[in-house]
Amino acid sequence: MTITIMSGKGGAGKTTLSVSLALELAERGKHTLLVDLDVEEPNTGIFIDKQGDKRLEASVMQPVWNSALCSHCGKCTSLCQFHALVKLPDGVMIFPDLCHSCYACSDLCPVGALPMKPARIGEIVRYTAGNHLLFIEGILDVGQEISSVLVRQTRDIALSEDVEIRIFDAPPGTACAAREALNRSDLVIVVTEPTPFGLHDADLALKLSRASGKKTLLVVNRADGEFPEMEAFLKKENITVTATFPWIRELSQSYSEGKLDPKGFPGFYASLQTLAETILNSPEGAR
Repeated sequence: MTITIMSGKGGAGKTTLSVSLALELAERGKHTLLVDLDVEEPNTGIFIDKQGDKRLEASVMQPVWNSALCSHCGKCTSLCQFHALVKLPDGVMIFPDLCHSCYACSDLCPVGALPMKPARIGEIVRYTAGNHLLFIEGILDVGQEISSVLVRQTRDIALSEDVEIRIFDAPPGTACAAREALNRSDLVIVVTEPTPFGLHDADLALKLSRASGKKTLLVVNRADGEFPEMEAFLKKENITVTATFPWIRELSQSYSEGKLDPKGFPGFYASLQTLAETILNSPEGAR
Protein backbone atom coordinates (compact mmCIF):
# COMPACT_ATOMS: atom_id res chain seq x y z
CA MET A 1 0.00 0.00 0.00
CA THR A 2 1.31 3.41 -0.93
CA ILE A 3 0.05 6.52 0.89
CA THR A 4 0.80 10.10 -0.10
CA ILE A 5 0.37 12.73 2.59
CA MET A 6 0.00 16.18 1.06
CA SER A 7 -1.31 19.67 1.73
CA GLY A 8 -2.03 22.64 -0.43
CA LYS A 9 0.41 24.74 1.58
CA GLY A 10 3.54 24.39 3.64
CA GLY A 11 3.25 24.27 7.41
CA ALA A 12 -0.07 22.45 7.59
CA GLY A 13 1.48 19.48 9.40
CA LYS A 14 2.06 16.83 6.74
CA THR A 15 5.59 16.04 7.95
CA THR A 16 4.40 15.73 11.55
CA LEU A 17 1.68 13.37 10.39
CA SER A 18 3.94 11.42 8.01
CA VAL A 19 6.56 10.72 10.67
CA SER A 20 4.00 9.94 13.38
CA LEU A 21 2.04 7.58 11.16
CA ALA A 22 5.18 5.78 9.99
CA LEU A 23 6.34 5.27 13.59
CA GLU A 24 2.91 4.01 14.63
CA LEU A 25 2.55 1.54 11.77
CA ALA A 26 6.10 0.24 12.24
CA GLU A 27 5.43 -0.27 15.94
CA ARG A 28 2.38 -2.33 14.98
CA GLY A 29 4.68 -4.65 13.07
CA LYS A 30 4.02 -3.33 9.58
CA HIS A 31 7.12 -3.17 7.40
CA THR A 32 6.98 0.53 6.62
CA LEU A 33 8.95 2.82 4.34
CA LEU A 34 8.87 6.57 5.00
CA VAL A 35 9.89 8.70 2.02
CA ASP A 36 10.65 12.43 2.02
CA LEU A 37 9.70 13.72 -1.43
CA ASP A 38 10.07 17.39 -0.50
CA VAL A 39 13.41 17.29 -2.29
CA GLU A 40 14.02 21.05 -2.22
CA GLU A 41 13.83 21.24 1.58
CA PRO A 42 13.89 17.68 2.98
CA ASN A 43 13.46 17.71 6.75
CA THR A 44 11.61 14.50 7.56
CA GLY A 45 14.88 12.83 8.50
CA ILE A 46 15.39 15.25 11.38
CA PHE A 47 12.77 13.33 13.36
CA ILE A 48 13.97 9.81 12.47
CA ASP A 49 16.68 7.87 14.32
CA LYS A 50 18.36 6.68 11.13
CA GLN A 51 21.61 4.89 10.35
CA GLY A 52 23.51 3.04 7.62
CA ASP A 53 23.02 5.43 4.73
CA LYS A 54 23.25 4.19 1.13
CA ARG A 55 23.65 7.00 -1.40
CA LEU A 56 22.73 7.05 -5.07
CA GLU A 57 23.55 9.96 -7.36
CA ALA A 58 20.53 11.32 -9.22
CA SER A 59 21.02 12.72 -12.70
CA VAL A 60 19.23 13.77 -15.87
CA MET A 61 20.36 13.52 -19.47
CA GLN A 62 21.31 16.83 -21.06
CA PRO A 63 22.87 17.77 -24.41
CA VAL A 64 26.54 18.72 -24.66
CA TRP A 65 27.56 20.79 -27.67
CA ASN A 66 30.40 19.38 -29.78
CA SER A 67 31.94 22.34 -31.58
CA ALA A 68 34.05 20.12 -33.84
CA LEU A 69 30.98 18.44 -35.34
CA CYS A 70 28.52 21.33 -35.37
CA SER A 71 27.62 22.72 -38.81
CA HIS A 72 25.81 25.75 -37.32
CA CYS A 73 22.62 24.92 -39.21
CA GLY A 74 20.40 26.06 -36.31
CA LYS A 75 18.04 23.09 -36.56
CA CYS A 76 18.43 22.24 -32.87
CA THR A 77 17.34 25.69 -31.69
CA SER A 78 14.28 25.69 -33.91
CA LEU A 79 13.27 22.22 -32.68
CA CYS A 80 13.55 22.88 -28.93
CA GLN A 81 10.08 23.68 -27.57
CA PHE A 82 11.54 24.76 -24.23
CA HIS A 83 14.00 27.33 -25.59
CA ALA A 84 16.90 25.56 -23.88
CA LEU A 85 19.17 26.17 -26.89
CA VAL A 86 20.20 29.47 -28.47
CA LYS A 87 22.19 29.77 -31.69
CA LEU A 88 25.05 32.25 -31.44
CA PRO A 89 27.37 33.43 -34.21
CA ASP A 90 30.11 31.13 -32.99
CA GLY A 91 28.13 28.20 -31.60
CA VAL A 92 25.19 27.00 -29.52
CA MET A 93 24.46 28.02 -25.93
CA ILE A 94 22.66 25.49 -23.73
CA PHE A 95 20.49 26.48 -20.75
CA PRO A 96 20.40 23.35 -18.53
CA ASP A 97 17.62 24.67 -16.28
CA LEU A 98 15.27 24.87 -19.27
CA CYS A 99 16.14 21.46 -20.69
CA HIS A 100 13.47 18.74 -20.31
CA SER A 101 15.70 15.88 -21.52
CA CYS A 102 13.38 15.19 -24.45
CA TYR A 103 16.29 14.19 -26.77
CA ALA A 104 14.82 16.10 -29.75
CA CYS A 105 17.94 18.20 -30.33
CA SER A 106 20.27 15.23 -29.95
CA ASP A 107 18.29 12.74 -32.03
CA LEU A 108 17.50 15.16 -34.86
CA CYS A 109 20.84 16.94 -35.18
CA PRO A 110 21.99 16.02 -38.72
CA VAL A 111 25.65 15.76 -37.70
CA GLY A 112 25.31 14.38 -34.15
CA ALA A 113 26.80 17.46 -32.51
CA LEU A 114 24.61 17.29 -29.39
CA PRO A 115 25.24 13.99 -27.58
CA MET A 116 23.27 13.47 -24.37
CA LYS A 117 25.24 12.97 -21.17
CA PRO A 118 24.20 12.59 -17.52
CA ALA A 119 24.20 15.71 -15.37
CA ARG A 120 23.93 15.44 -11.59
CA ILE A 121 20.90 17.07 -9.96
CA GLY A 122 21.09 15.62 -6.45
CA GLU A 123 21.10 12.36 -4.56
CA ILE A 124 18.78 9.75 -3.12
CA VAL A 125 19.66 8.35 0.30
CA ARG A 126 18.35 5.18 1.96
CA TYR A 127 18.54 4.52 5.70
CA THR A 128 17.52 1.91 8.23
CA ALA A 129 15.41 3.53 10.93
CA GLY A 130 14.73 0.81 13.48
CA ASN A 131 12.60 -2.32 13.52
CA HIS A 132 10.19 -2.51 10.58
CA LEU A 133 11.06 1.01 9.40
CA LEU A 134 13.11 2.25 6.45
CA PHE A 135 13.63 5.84 5.38
CA ILE A 136 14.46 7.31 1.96
CA GLU A 137 14.97 10.96 1.08
CA GLY A 138 15.65 12.83 -2.13
CA ILE A 139 18.01 15.81 -1.84
CA LEU A 140 18.13 18.32 -4.68
CA ASP A 141 21.50 20.01 -5.18
CA VAL A 142 21.66 23.73 -4.43
CA GLY A 143 20.98 25.73 -7.57
CA GLN A 144 18.98 23.01 -9.31
CA GLU A 145 15.40 23.78 -10.32
CA ILE A 146 13.98 20.57 -11.78
CA SER A 147 12.64 19.15 -8.54
CA SER A 148 9.85 17.09 -10.12
CA VAL A 149 12.42 14.86 -11.86
CA LEU A 150 14.11 14.01 -8.56
CA VAL A 151 10.71 13.48 -6.92
CA ARG A 152 9.88 10.95 -9.63
CA GLN A 153 13.23 9.17 -9.33
CA THR A 154 13.00 9.00 -5.53
CA ARG A 155 9.40 7.77 -5.75
CA ASP A 156 10.29 5.03 -8.22
CA ILE A 157 13.15 3.77 -6.06
CA ALA A 158 10.79 3.69 -3.08
CA LEU A 159 8.26 1.69 -5.10
CA SER A 160 10.91 -0.96 -5.75
CA GLU A 161 11.32 -1.62 -2.01
CA ASP A 162 9.66 -4.78 -0.69
CA VAL A 163 7.59 -3.35 2.17
CA GLU A 164 3.96 -3.49 3.30
CA ILE A 165 3.30 0.24 3.53
CA ARG A 166 4.98 3.23 1.90
CA ILE A 167 4.32 6.73 3.19
CA PHE A 168 5.25 9.61 0.90
CA ASP A 169 5.76 12.98 2.60
CA ALA A 170 4.90 15.08 -0.46
CA PRO A 171 6.18 18.52 -1.42
CA PRO A 172 3.86 21.37 -0.38
CA GLY A 173 1.45 22.83 -2.89
CA THR A 174 -0.19 21.34 -5.96
CA ALA A 175 2.38 21.91 -8.70
CA CYS A 176 4.28 19.33 -10.77
CA ALA A 177 6.35 17.95 -7.87
CA ALA A 178 3.24 17.27 -5.77
CA ARG A 179 1.58 15.63 -8.76
CA GLU A 180 4.54 13.27 -9.15
CA ALA A 181 4.31 12.37 -5.46
CA LEU A 182 0.71 11.15 -5.64
CA ASN A 183 0.86 9.67 -9.13
CA ARG A 184 1.49 6.07 -8.00
CA SER A 185 -0.41 6.15 -4.70
CA ASP A 186 -3.25 3.94 -3.52
CA LEU A 187 -4.43 6.49 -0.97
CA VAL A 188 -4.00 10.25 -0.52
CA ILE A 189 -4.30 12.00 2.83
CA VAL A 190 -4.85 15.75 2.61
CA VAL A 191 -3.82 17.66 5.73
CA THR A 192 -5.43 21.01 6.40
CA GLU A 193 -5.77 23.46 9.27
CA PRO A 194 -8.84 25.43 10.40
CA THR A 195 -7.87 28.75 8.81
CA PRO A 196 -9.13 30.47 5.64
CA PHE A 197 -5.71 30.00 4.05
CA GLY A 198 -5.61 26.34 5.05
CA LEU A 199 -9.06 25.61 3.62
CA HIS A 200 -8.31 27.45 0.37
CA ASP A 201 -5.23 25.34 -0.27
CA ALA A 202 -6.86 22.13 0.95
CA ASP A 203 -9.49 22.72 -1.71
CA LEU A 204 -6.73 22.78 -4.34
CA ALA A 205 -5.16 19.60 -2.96
CA LEU A 206 -8.50 17.78 -2.92
CA LYS A 207 -9.18 18.77 -6.51
CA LEU A 208 -5.76 17.49 -7.58
CA SER A 209 -6.21 14.18 -5.76
CA ARG A 210 -9.71 13.63 -7.09
CA ALA A 211 -8.70 14.56 -10.62
CA SER A 212 -6.06 11.83 -10.33
CA GLY A 213 -8.73 9.31 -9.36
CA LYS A 214 -7.27 8.65 -5.92
CA LYS A 215 -9.13 7.60 -2.80
CA THR A 216 -8.75 10.62 -0.53
CA LEU A 217 -8.98 11.20 3.21
CA LEU A 218 -9.08 14.61 4.90
CA VAL A 219 -7.31 15.25 8.19
CA VAL A 220 -7.57 18.45 10.23
CA ASN A 221 -4.49 19.50 12.17
CA ARG A 222 -4.14 22.08 14.95
CA ALA A 223 -7.87 22.16 15.69
CA ASP A 224 -8.65 24.74 18.37
CA GLY A 225 -12.32 25.39 19.04
CA GLU A 226 -15.12 25.93 16.54
CA PHE A 227 -14.49 27.07 12.99
CA PRO A 228 -17.80 27.45 11.09
CA GLU A 229 -16.02 27.83 7.76
CA MET A 230 -14.80 24.24 8.15
CA GLU A 231 -18.34 22.86 8.32
CA ALA A 232 -19.32 24.83 5.23
CA PHE A 233 -16.24 23.54 3.43
CA LEU A 234 -16.96 19.91 4.34
CA LYS A 235 -20.55 20.21 3.17
CA LYS A 236 -19.51 21.83 -0.11
CA GLU A 237 -16.88 19.17 -0.80
CA ASN A 238 -19.10 16.31 0.41
CA ILE A 239 -16.28 14.91 2.50
CA THR A 240 -15.95 13.93 6.15
CA VAL A 241 -12.94 14.42 8.41
CA THR A 242 -11.17 11.13 9.09
CA ALA A 243 -9.20 12.42 12.08
CA THR A 244 -8.84 15.71 13.93
CA PHE A 245 -5.57 16.54 15.66
CA PRO A 246 -5.74 19.14 18.45
CA TRP A 247 -3.58 22.23 18.71
CA ILE A 248 -0.91 21.43 21.31
CA ARG A 249 1.64 24.14 21.95
CA GLU A 250 4.10 21.76 23.59
CA LEU A 251 4.07 19.49 20.55
CA SER A 252 4.89 22.41 18.27
CA GLN A 253 7.72 23.42 20.57
CA SER A 254 9.06 19.87 20.57
CA TYR A 255 8.85 19.80 16.76
CA SER A 256 10.84 23.03 16.52
CA GLU A 257 13.58 21.34 18.55
CA GLY A 258 13.73 18.39 16.15
CA LYS A 259 11.86 16.02 18.45
CA LEU A 260 8.63 14.17 17.73
CA ASP A 261 7.11 11.71 20.20
CA PRO A 262 3.43 11.12 19.32
CA LYS A 263 2.83 9.04 22.44
CA GLY A 264 3.88 11.96 24.60
CA PHE A 265 0.70 13.85 23.71
CA PRO A 266 -2.42 11.76 24.48
CA GLY A 267 -4.87 13.89 22.48
CA PHE A 268 -2.66 13.78 19.40
CA TYR A 269 -1.91 10.08 19.81
CA ALA A 270 -5.58 9.15 20.09
CA SER A 271 -6.27 10.83 16.74
CA LEU A 272 -3.22 9.11 15.25
CA GLN A 273 -4.57 5.72 16.30
CA THR A 274 -7.92 6.55 14.71
CA LEU A 275 -6.19 7.37 11.44
CA ALA A 276 -4.00 4.25 11.58
CA GLU A 277 -7.03 2.01 12.18
CA THR A 278 -8.89 3.62 9.28
CA ILE A 279 -5.96 2.93 6.96
CA LEU A 280 -5.37 -0.64 8.09
CA ASN A 281 -9.08 -1.50 7.88
CA SER A 282 -9.47 -0.03 4.40
CA PRO A 283 -9.45 -2.31 1.32
CA GLU A 284 -6.05 -0.88 0.37
CA GLY A 285 -4.62 -1.50 3.83
CA ALA A 286 -5.89 -5.07 3.91
CA ARG A 287 -3.88 -6.12 0.87
